[in-house]
Amino acid sequence: MHFARSVLGGFFFVAYALGSLVLGAVLFPPLALLRARRAQRALVKASWRLFVWAARVTGLFRVEISPEDRARLAASRGCVVVANHPTLIDVVVLTSLLPDATAVAKAAAGRNFFYSLIVKGAFLMNDDPARLVEESASLLASGVNLIMFPEGTRTPVDAQKREWRRGAAQLAIRARAPLLPVSVVCDPPVLAKGQPWHDLAGRTVIWRIRVHEAIAPDSFPQQASRSASILLMDSLRKKILPP
Repeated sequence: MHFARSVLGGFFFVAYALGSLVLGAVLFPPLALLRARRAQRALVKASWRLFVWAARVTGLFRVEISPEDRARLAASRGCVVVANHPTLIDVVVLTSLLPDATAVAKAAAGRNFFYSLIVKGAFLMNDDPARLVEESASLLASGVNLIMFPEGTRTPVDAQKREWRRGAAQLAIRARAPLLPVSVVCDPPVLAKGQPWHDLAGRTVIWRIRVHEAIAPDSFPQQASRSASILLMDSLRKKILPP
C-alpha cells in the first residue's frame, strides 16, 4: 500500500512539474504581452484546483475545512493571508481556496526549470524589497490576496520553535490591509523540509485548514516600526500555531 501510494505521488509530482512547464511556456507568454496578470493567476488557481481535486478522487490527500471557514476564504479580498508552512504544497492548497491570490516566492523558485515562468508571471519575487512592498501594496489595494509564510521555508517535522519574520506584519501596516491568520495541519506529516517526497504514509493524507478572524487595519499601529511588527507577529503566531 505504501509503495503504491509512493508511485501515485510520483505521478502527481511529474504531472505538477510538466503541467507548470506547459502552462508557463505556452499560455503565459501571450498573457504577458497583454499584461493580463489576473488571467495568469486564474490559470494557476484552476490548475491547482484540478490538482487538489484529482488528489482527493484518487485518495492521495484531501483538504478538510469547515463550510464557515471555506466561505471566509472565498469572501477574502485584499488580505495578507498569513499561515504556517508545514509542507511543500501549502501554497497550492490555499491558492485553490482563495478567489484571487498571489504569494511571495523565493528567488530560487524563479530559477527552477519547471516553475520559473509561472512564478515570475503569477507571483511576487522576493529579490528586491522596495519593489516587493510597492507591488504588494498595489495588488492588495486592487483586491488581490497575498499569501505569506513568516517561517520563510517549510517546517521540519522535528523542528522546535522557529523564528517568524516580520515582513507580513510590516507590509500589512504599510498597506493598511487586513491580516487573515490561517492554520495548516497535515496529518500524517508529509512533504516537510528534509522529508523524502515518496514518504506519503499508508493512508489518505489530510490537510486541515482553519481560518481565524481577520485583524482589521484600524487596530494596527500607524507606523511599521520594529516593535510594532514584532508585537503583531506574536499575536498572529498565537492564533495560528496549535498549542
